[in-house]
Amino acid sequence: MLLSSVWAEGELRTLGRAKVAADTPFTDAAGGWPVWLLIELMAQVVAAGAGIREFRPGVRPRLGLLLGVRDFRCTLPHLATGTELLVEALEGMRDESGMGVFDCTVAVGSGQVASAILSVYLPDDVAAYLESLEP
Repeated sequence: MLLSSVWAEGELRTLGRAKVAADTPFTDAAGGWPVWLLIELMAQVVAAGAGIREFRPGVRPRLGLLLGVRDFRCTLPHLATGTELLVEALEGMRDESGMGVFDCTVAVGSGQVASAILSVYLPDDVAAYLESLEP
């Protein structure tokens, strides 16, 4: 878990905060994070939003799957240690089967530095779904 906080704003928007730390398994030789890690942060915000919206006392949250990433763009070459990130996931589409599409952005300060479209799947039973994929 790389997020320091997460919260939902309405039914479609989830926000999370993270601070680039030097003591994670993802820290690179330069002491920061590679920009591809922003995709993981986006996915964590999507997952946290689903957990917040589906929370039921005594019920474990469902496991979701990241199926694809489209149009990932980042204006930074690297994420320096100490950088504060604000990650937003806005639900663009979700169907009854559990498939969803989210428009995600990352901001540093007041400026957007990254964006992507994430396709996710939240099956009722992830183990059964994964078994159905085996030959």
